[in-house]
Amino acid sequence: MFARLHTLETTPTQYEVGLELVRDELLPWARESSGFCGLIGLVDRASGKALVLTLWADEESLQQGAEAGDRLSALAASASGANRRALEDFEVSLFEVPQRTDR
Repeated sequence: MFARLHTLETTPTQYEVGLELVRDELLPWARESSGFCGLIGLVDRASGKALVLTLWADEESLQQGAEAGDRLSALAASASGANRRALEDFEVSLFEVPQRTDR
């Protein structure tokens, strides 16, 4: 599994606008992309740091969507007024999401 990490600097208002764009534009595109395994959004509202982590089945899937994903990320940052600080790719070395049994 591979991951792409988008790091942003944002205000609370910018974050809400960006979150809507990720939900409405980036996530539907990603769901249609071959090898997409998930998306995690993280925010530290006090510092204004936001992270969007996309997960991909393999390096080929990660690279196939790289250009379009970068354009969508840049569009979301531009439209919300957030500052993109980094865009990095990683190999996932550990991943576990335990299933909840109390539902």
